[in-house]
Amino acid sequence: MQIRRTVVALLTTALAGTGIVAAGGTAQASDNRCYITASAVNLRSKATTNSTALGVAYKGNKCSKTDLKFNSGQTWVRIKMTSGNAKGKRGWVREDLVHLPTVDMHY
Repeated sequence: MQIRRTVVALLTTALAGTGIVAAGGTAQASDNRCYITASAVNLRSKATTNSTALGVAYKGNKCSKTDLKFNSGQTWVRIKMTSGNAKGKRGWVREDLVHLPTVDMHY
């Protein structure tokens, strides 16, 4: 499962901003919707736990993914909150604290 998540993250990063995700010769529009899975997460100014916390989002709050970054062996997701107390705020969270849509891999 971790290998698949890493491959999906690499593909998504490679095609970030293009609006498509390549899948074995086919392409489909990417789905940027996500939601918080941890009880609470800090929205960070940079993709590191040492950066400034810009706000807090809670479990079940909805968001949209805007970018991915790899830093010190961890995957970070830049999100914009679309519901909850942090609605409208943007920040970085660790990938394991949010649910991202599954990318269908067609071979």
